[in-house]
Amino acid sequence: MNINKKIQRIQTRRNRNHERIDKMRRERLYLPFAQFVMLMPYMTEQSIKSLELIPPPRKFNKRDVPQDLQMVTFGVLTQLQEAGKSNDYLVTCCRLVSVLTGVKEDVVASRKAYDVLGIVNMVQSEMERIGKLFQSLQTDKTSDELAAGIDKLEFGTFGLVDWYAKRMGIIDHEEVFNTPWARIYQCMKIDHEQGEFEKRYRKIIENRSKLKK
Repeated sequence: MNINKKIQRIQTRRNRNHERIDKMRRERLYLPFAQFVMLMPYMTEQSIKSLELIPPPRKFNKRDVPQDLQMVTFGVLTQLQEAGKSNDYLVTCCRLVSVLTGVKEDVVASRKAYDVLGIVNMVQSEMERIGKLFQSLQTDKTSDELAAGIDKLEFGTFGLVDWYAKRMGIIDHEEVFNTPWARIYQCMKIDHEQGEFEKRYRKIIENRSKLKK
């Protein structure tokens, strides 16, 4: 009986310790983001992983926060890509939130970590999703195309902007950057599917011609 009571006391003490630890973790998330980042090296890997579950807030610094990137412009999308290239975690996060919300980076760093991390999580998840959509439109190059140097015709962001401007009869490239990325993607998808159809059709015609011979 005494052993059981001792076990219960130990269990109760452990539960209280866990509650204190959980409370400390929650309190950390309400620290200014810059201060929270300084404490991250002392956090466990499991605790760091759990930060990825934080959702974006509805408001940040009194501004509305989009819950996804579906409606952002191509210009904002390219800025987010550039913002994510820094090797400094604090700088990267503050830039991402600043680009999306328009709040200055130093102000972002002073806001509570919970909100900043929620926005960063959403942006990174969405950027990965959007990246996969664009990658799905890439076609395998034939040996003849590679031999002709088709890989040298890839011009990155400028090439995409220039292609869309020509496709839509737009003179000012800035207008393309102000276009929702989803609209540009849909046009690329249409052209991609049309191109794939034409390749299949030509192949069928070529095969029929060979059979007739």
